[in-house]
Amino acid sequence: MTTQWFSAWKQPSGALGERLRPGRDAHVWRIPLARVLAPGSAEVYGLLGALSEDELRRAAAIAVDEERARFLASHVALRDILASYTGAAPSALRFTRDGDRPALAGETGIEFSLSRSGALALVAVTAGVRVGVDIEEVREVDHDGLAARTLRPEEAATVREPLAFFRYWTCKEAYLKVDGTGLAGLPGPSFTLTGGDVVFDDRPEWTITELDAGAGNAAALAVPARPVTVRAFDWLPGRQRAAGEHRKGGVK
Repeated sequence: MTTQWFSAWKQPSGALGERLRPGRDAHVWRIPLARVLAPGSAEVYGLLGALSEDELRRAAAIAVDEERARFLASHVALRDILASYTGAAPSALRFTRDGDRPALAGETGIEFSLSRSGALALVAVTAGVRVGVDIEEVREVDHDGLAARTLRPEEAATVREPLAFFRYWTCKEAYLKVDGTGLAGLPGPSFTLTGGDVVFDDRPEWTITELDAGAGNAAALAVPARPVTVRAFDWLPGRQRAAGEHRKGGVK
């Protein structure tokens, strides 16, 4: 399956905050971090002020200026997106840990996953079922060595270039984010890549699919349910909501 990305801002129904069918829908938001970081962008719309003290402390601990800015941008977008599904203001959202997974505090019914690499971030949102998403900027790496250490032998044997490795890696990461085992769970189950839905015999009730996040990137989504309708949107800063608009989304 190739995911068709489009701009949510051009949808007449207002894709931001559409309702989710529990265990049946997954929304994936692509965040162009460079545009979020445009001069004054986050400040003008009051989004940077929505971040918590913990998020700001974590950002301050990042030594590289560009990476710190990308962290802030991805969390600004995450809060804005989740606010549209929960009905809360971005600044009112509270986060906790569910094992190794970040989660929303309280009984929202909303699950999410955040991943960023290079100039892009992805946020996946579901209702009533866990979700994992991963994106990697394809770059020159020791793909043979990494494949031998992190993939199953039958998977590693098919890796001939960095893109092939990162396709497997994003599928593994997305799966492990849901499974809750983290990287300690590698190499995990065996996957067969098809350029769309991943063949995954160990757990046929799961949906794992590769996402088309744009040239130079590999990305994947995992949901422990099937069938799942995946919809993909572009998030951009600068859309001011009317009063009460945060109440539009949620769970069906």
